Amino acid sequence: MFKVLVIDDDPNVNLFISRLLTKKFKCEVVTAVNGLEGLSKIKEENPEVVFLDVTMPVMDGVETLQAIRADSNYKKLPVVMLTAVREKDVVGKVMNMAIIDYVLKPLMYDETFKRIKEIFDKIKELQQAEKEAEEEAAKNAKKEKLLVVDTDSEFIENFRNALGPNYNILDCDNGADGMKIFMKEKPPIVCLGEDLPLLNEKMLAKKIKASEDADNVTIFMIRVNPVLTEEDKELYDCIVPRSSGINFIEKNIS
Repeated sequence: MFKVLVIDDDPNVNLFISRLLTKKFKCEVVTAVNGLEGLSKIKEENPEVVFLDVTMPVMDGVETLQAIRADSNYKKLPVVMLTAVREKDVVGKVMNMAIIDYVLKPLMYDETFKRIKEIFDKIKELQQAEKEAEEEAAKNAKKEKLLVVDTDSEFIENFRNALGPNYNILDCDNGADGMKIFMKEKPPIVCLGEDLPLLNEKMLAKKIKASEDADNVTIFMIRVNPVLTEEDKELYDCIVPRSSGINFIEKNIS
């Protein structure tokens, strides 16, 4: 289970929570009696979860939480506030500082056990979601980037469903954002729809062709009527009929 730091100036509370966490949740527990000592323990012990009392001498819970969140290494450290019923208004304030949850005092065994179980389940779910997001990001980082700029959200979704498993799909619905994405991400494949707002497809293609990465970029033009003009030959590498555009592009970039 988790390595937990309990920060509370009341020795009875520290003992109560420590025993509960140790016996019922098999946690490794470290304690501190005020916020200043708690910050040192965070550095020394690197806990996975912190239980933090609101009212303490030397440095109270809100000040301690502010110090924790000010350190980039601990911005995501799960913090559970320990607060008396009369201090519930404080919880509203610290909720904006990304606490994971709170436990109300006075502490009753059965109720506290149930509350902590719920909190730990929440932490596990958040950690699993974060892990999956990181794995997905790492997977996407290895995929070749493909930018599709089109005003039809359904078309883009179909594009993503068809090519997403093999390509990192970047998308937007206007030419100005398309150029921003291109400049930042440098995708080697660009697919443009017709009648783009803000920066139309021709102007966007010209800017991409004029960029230093132009030699490494293939631009597909997706239109209803795939008639090729002389200007099109200068701007696009391929004109694709909209009715079969996704299948055509998939075959020609695989």
